[in-house]
Amino acid sequence: MAAQYDDIAVKLSDWDVLPVRSESLEGHTFFKALGSVKGQSVLDLACGDGLYTRQLQARGAQRVAGVDISEEMIRVARQHEAAQPLGIEYHVSDVADMAPLGVFDCVTAVYLLHYASSPEHLLRMCRNIHAHLKPGGRFVTYTFNPGFSAKGPNSTRYGITMLDFPESPGEGQGISAELHAKTPFTIHFSHWSRDTYERALREAGEGAR
Repeated sequence: MAAQYDDIAVKLSDWDVLPVRSESLEGHTFFKALGSVKGQSVLDLACGDGLYTRQLQARGAQRVAGVDISEEMIRVARQHEAAQPLGIEYHVSDVADMAPLGVFDCVTAVYLLHYASSPEHLLRMCRNIHAHLKPGGRFVTYTFNPGFSAKGPNSTRYGITMLDFPESPGEGQGISAELHAKTPFTIHFSHWSRDTYERALREAGEGAR
């Protein structure tokens, strides 16, 4: 995953303005689910170039940290921070192996969990996410819809085309999608069922009791 995002980091400014990332679609859904972060500490995982990380700080979060597996993505995020200092800290890490960064009121992850390479990798991610949450804290994630169907509405008008999407993808099956940025590029991730996600999240919480 790090390699593919290192390669496309310079194209992410185009990706950030695709229709799917507009305030009325992805951003609206994400921030509506998240609710207020005013005065809170937030850890933003899979932060990429810091698009939502910066918005979290703008919405009143007291401490904001971003983590991404891609060194190039974090380099771009730090460039934004250097150009307009907001007090955001950025770290390079696989979430499954992330060193302790403290505990937070809220952990967010937009496009993270579907990059798990196996159920074990997913569980390690979820355990580390739980370890960074304060008691009663929130984890809000936005991931590829496990129920997506190739027979459903065409996603191309939102700037994304699923490539050869199977009618019934299997657990862990590789999925590819083309993003129609100014310079188009393709991303690759894994299909996991809703049951697999929920099982990993429950086990992560239960194992910490």
